Amino acid sequence: MKRPLELADYYTWKVPAQPALSPDGCRVAYVVYQSQHKANEDNASLWLLGADGKSVPHRLTRGNTADNSPRWSPDGRHLAFISSRADESEVVAAVTGPEEDPDWPARDKPRPQLWVFDLERGGEPRQLTRTREGVTDFDWCPDGSRLVFAARDPELAQLPYLRSVRGKGDFKDKGPLVLDRTQHKADQSGYLDEVRTHLFIVDAASRAVTRLTGGPCDETAPRWSPDGRWIAFLSNRTGDADNNLRSDIWAVSPDGAAALRLTFGDAGAADVRWSPDSRRLAFVSSLEPENLYRLRHLLCIDLEAAEPVTDLAAHVGRGWLTIGGTVPEPAVGDPANHARVYPVPERTTPYRVLTAGLDRPVIGPPVWLDPESLLVPLGDRGQTRLARVRVGGTAELVFPREDRLCTVRHQGLCAAGDRIVVVLGRAETGADLFSLAPSDLEEPGADDRALRLTRLNDELLADRLTSSYVRVAFAGAGGHSLEGLVALPPGFDPASGRAPLIVNLHGGPMAYDAPEFRFDVQYWAGRGYLVLMVNYRGSTSYGEAFCTAIRGDWGPREHDDVMRGVDALVDRGWADPERLYCTGFSQGGIMTNWAVGHTDRFRAAASEHGMWDYVAAFGTDDCHRWWQDDLGMPWHNWEGYRKMSPMVAVDRIRTPLLITAGEVDWRCPLSQAEQLYVSLKKRGVPTRLVIYQGERHDIDKPRRAIDRIRRILEWFAVYGGIPLDDASAPGYPDPNPCP
Repeated sequence: MKRPLELADYYTWKVPAQPALSPDGCRVAYVVYQSQHKANEDNASLWLLGADGKSVPHRLTRGNTADNSPRWSPDGRHLAFISSRADESEVVAAVTGPEEDPDWPARDKPRPQLWVFDLERGGEPRQLTRTREGVTDFDWCPDGSRLVFAARDPELAQLPYLRSVRGKGDFKDKGPLVLDRTQHKADQSGYLDEVRTHLFIVDAASRAVTRLTGGPCDETAPRWSPDGRWIAFLSNRTGDADNNLRSDIWAVSPDGAAALRLTFGDAGAADVRWSPDSRRLAFVSSLEPENLYRLRHLLCIDLEAAEPVTDLAAHVGRGWLTIGGTVPEPAVGDPANHARVYPVPERTTPYRVLTAGLDRPVIGPPVWLDPESLLVPLGDRGQTRLARVRVGGTAELVFPREDRLCTVRHQGLCAAGDRIVVVLGRAETGADLFSLAPSDLEEPGADDRALRLTRLNDELLADRLTSSYVRVAFAGAGGHSLEGLVALPPGFDPASGRAPLIVNLHGGPMAYDAPEFRFDVQYWAGRGYLVLMVNYRGSTSYGEAFCTAIRGDWGPREHDDVMRGVDALVDRGWADPERLYCTGFSQGGIMTNWAVGHTDRFRAAASEHGMWDYVAAFGTDDCHRWWQDDLGMPWHNWEGYRKMSPMVAVDRIRTPLLITAGEVDWRCPLSQAEQLYVSLKKRGVPTRLVIYQGERHDIDKPRRAIDRIRRILEWFAVYGGIPLDDASAPGYPDPNPCP
């Protein structure tokens, strides 16, 4: 007899990502993520499978390592990837540091390096690089003899400081951090130094490395043109990269003798891809880089429109009428507009916007099907779907159908030969790889012709009940259309009685809840809760106006949308109005803090990694450019920051609140959770603060992920929720039981 998911199943669940088709379209390499119980780490392993679905998946890598970013050599014989596994002894002996740096590399955990399989010969992968700081991205040259890669590249003069702050070499403790950058911290990275990322070329046979770029700017995301003449990359060369998001597309010849500039600062670029004939580049841009509410579109430029650059390393701060950066005093008029002091380019880029007619955001990188057409993932009504886009200007959504509750996963698309492989997620079964032919997208019915290649979780699901999702539509205050997804408890029948409801609020806010498997949502539904996920105003995938509606005024609109979703489920007879609960992570935590200050309808709530006082957050988080564009500077706009902060309603909060935070979260800093916690304690509101030590904004340890799921349900159970009786996987002990 099937039973609901248990917490221990978290360690069994598998998630595929990053499919890569061989050049002939016959084989697909992909990554499978799975949590490891004993190591308390998330593992990423490489797998190989025939694209016709007739072969058994073959596991290429094992062990507690992170193996990702698989990419085929052009002849299909070799598969390169990035791995954090221990260095090969042969490479350690062959690749040594300079005499001036006897401690290189720092003797701590291995850095991500380039490795390559010879799939014709078989055997273990061969290590290609041993860089000080690790490899971040790479690409093959068309003849397969070399690879270009990006890596942080500290100068010799910077090494003593790096050893000091890391407590390495002669330093027995960690020295002081000395900061000069405006963007002085970043979540996941910590405090930022002055080390830049540059491009290098490694010979696939000899491992010999040649520097390609250098200087005061970062060069990232290298992509080698199919004809071998150019290596495109991204770089912000305004000279003030900490105060804007103007990454442009540049290109350099493989010998470093020539360089080009392809975009000119009017459209921040990402996810650059060459056309098969090397004549064009497609890329993703919002057209207004610092305004995060704008839609991300797919753009295309012609290589022939590029501008030659004589000295790439010295080409910094050139081509701009103004660089911007410093906010002038005093503020006049709109404080946000006053603070939008961004670079003004001398010229514009002759790009074509290929998705302008869809009013939907591009979610990930495109893939070229031929020199005139591409596939690109777009957000559409809470789903990620594929759009077929032609360089001539037409674009249409083609897969999956709108009425199918499934979604294309992030980093889940590739194409080669006559095949397309996509990672498609469903709420009930999780994500798997599916294969199609480009011709399948020409006519209706592509969903039915998609060939399922993997069944990663079928063994577990044979013995487990999972929740199905339904899409619920309702009207907003102004008559605008709203939607939400509802996870139903297995076997739920409204005729047998209402169920307690958990409102689960997504982060962002520029994001959306999609119909895909989420362990926390499935687990809560399996315990008997309805789970409501509302795509409130500010969410993407419903058009630019819907997303921009909350710009500079977070709180009231989103909250009203969410509560109307709650009312819709109560009116349907599904949700028990006496047992309503609320939780959310990041922006969802912020909205939870706002909700408990504006309604008493929730019996209890859990705010995860949220924020409380935006004035106090400014400069302690890593989002100063966002605040600058949204609200201006706090000293120019005290009232705007104040009215958006959940803290403004502290005197109205009576709802028991569980608060969680990461100790070194730089996106929503711990201090925000502490201020909220002490404020509620002083007012006598039942509250508890849980700080995950060493944790940043995301939950990156499996046991902590299980612990948060457990704690939320235990908190709700104290205030009328369903008691939790699952001892299959422990979280962490408490000094006292829940109050």
